[in-house]
Amino acid sequence: MKKCRLCLKEKKLIKAHIIPDFMYSGLKAEDDKNIFYEVTYDLETDKSKPKKIQTGEFDKNILCSDCDNRILGSNYEKYAQKSMYGKNIDPKIAPICKNFKNPNDGSEYSVCTNIDYGKMKLFLLSLLWRSSITDRKLFKEVSLGEKHEERIRKILYEEIIPSELEYPILMTSFMRTDNSLKNIITQPKRIKYKNGINGYMFLIDSIQFMFFVNSPNHRMPEYVTRTIMKENGEMTILHLKNGKELEFLKAILNK
Repeated sequence: MKKCRLCLKEKKLIKAHIIPDFMYSGLKAEDDKNIFYEVTYDLETDKSKPKKIQTGEFDKNILCSDCDNRILGSNYEKYAQKSMYGKNIDPKIAPICKNFKNPNDGSEYSVCTNIDYGKMKLFLLSLLWRSSITDRKLFKEVSLGEKHEERIRKILYEEIIPSELEYPILMTSFMRTDNSLKNIITQPKRIKYKNGINGYMFLIDSIQFMFFVNSPNHRMPEYVTRTIMKENGEMTILHLKNGKELEFLKAILNK
């Protein structure tokens, strides 16, 4: 018996995924139920190389069945899957998005409403938290430290809904670029900003999730507060300009 990292009780632990299967939908081989393609991408040559692998990334040393299936699964993952991922999206809870273009620079973005802020925020924070507590090599750059790991653990276990300025989350889409990066999941990267804020970038199947790790009273840049997931159920998704995707990705990966 080992201690579950979420409930902190001595229990039998299970194989727990760090990132749920349904987020790998674009990487899955159509002819295999439990096989995915891991794609390595060469930024210099603009070529990708697929490699057949077992389903996702999992860790058998972090979660008990109750925490993985009931608390994280039923409470948060189920909502994310039914509202945003998969073929059977429930229109009643799916985001309602309107597209816009900035007349000053031509940048495109979508403003989405009808989002359950609490469930979506806690779902995404669960990805960040699991990535920090696991020893899997893919997530080696994600290290929140004891203070933030414990705060997010408490948020998840006690279903505390944090304010939009506590661990704000920003999303960028590659879906409208020629190189949509749809078949790529990259190693999450830590980004240190000049103002002392840490950021963690996850690129999963055409969507970049940027997590800012901070205290609630930490002053955030205006571009972050303007576009992060809001408590009123609104979320802004930035669409990267076509032709800028590789330049953008290189800059992020070289930080």
